[in-house]
Amino acid sequence: MPHPKLAQFKALGQYLDLLLDAICVVNSNGEFIYVSGGGERVFGYKPEEMIGHSMFKFMHPEDHDKTRAVVAEIMQGIAKINVENRYIRKNGDVAHILWSARYSKEDDFRIAVARDVTEQRQAESERLQLLQRLEQQALYDPLTELPNRAYFYQRALQVLQRRSEVALLYLDLNKFKEINDSFGHAIGDRVLKVAAQRITESLRTNDMVARIGGDEFVVLLERIQSVTDAKHIAEKIVHAFQNPIEVNAGQPFNVGISIGIALSKDCGRELEQLLLKADNAMYQAKLMTDNRIKVAADDK
Repeated sequence: MPHPKLAQFKALGQYLDLLLDAICVVNSNGEFIYVSGGGERVFGYKPEEMIGHSMFKFMHPEDHDKTRAVVAEIMQGIAKINVENRYIRKNGDVAHILWSARYSKEDDFRIAVARDVTEQRQAESERLQLLQRLEQQALYDPLTELPNRAYFYQRALQVLQRRSEVALLYLDLNKFKEINDSFGHAIGDRVLKVAAQRITESLRTNDMVARIGGDEFVVLLERIQSVTDAKHIAEKIVHAFQNPIEVNAGQPFNVGISIGIALSKDCGRELEQLLLKADNAMYQAKLMTDNRIKVAADDK
């Protein structure tokens, strides 16, 4: 038997149907007993296709549990404004629906207003993706996808302000210029990408490697207690380059690496000074014939 109050909604139907939003009435079983003409614009179904069916039939399965929790609060007399969930339209599209709802204890039904905010959510998603792309371009090297110089400075200054002991490793690939000159920049770029991957795989979880230009990289090591700790990581990086880099089948490149190390406890906490010390140590390491690792503190 139709609910007696439904006649009032139907009497107003010629006006309610003009609304872009949908006016919905749901019984205690969660079934639609009234949907205004706006329902077709919002849900993609004609009102008569929804009436008599559970709202969960049309709702996105991933939103069932959170919607049930909201319904439980509404049934306790708590009016809800701007609650969002997703419905699946008749054509298969996902619709983002913004609801305002309350429970009428006297009538034992819930009345709600549903607004389609799909376009807004899509615009927000596109905006977020654009911001993420812009951030990626601003803070990451497009070739290796490593943090760039700007990102490195930002992170390093934050770490140094925390007063924890750090070490900087300044890295430079050996014989890279010859590869670039002899085989071209395309091959050189592929070598750089493999080199970046090998360096990254040699580090601990909290360490950071950035490409700061050409074939030069810098590694920020946090919570370093001794020169031995820094050297151990540097040796892992050197070991990672023992095998040739092969970017074309049958064309291996023997690319070594030189590393300069500067520790904050020995060289101070000024970032520029640490970089300069590590850079100078790296150039000294290039003159070495075997283990190309040089610690700036060794000069004292």
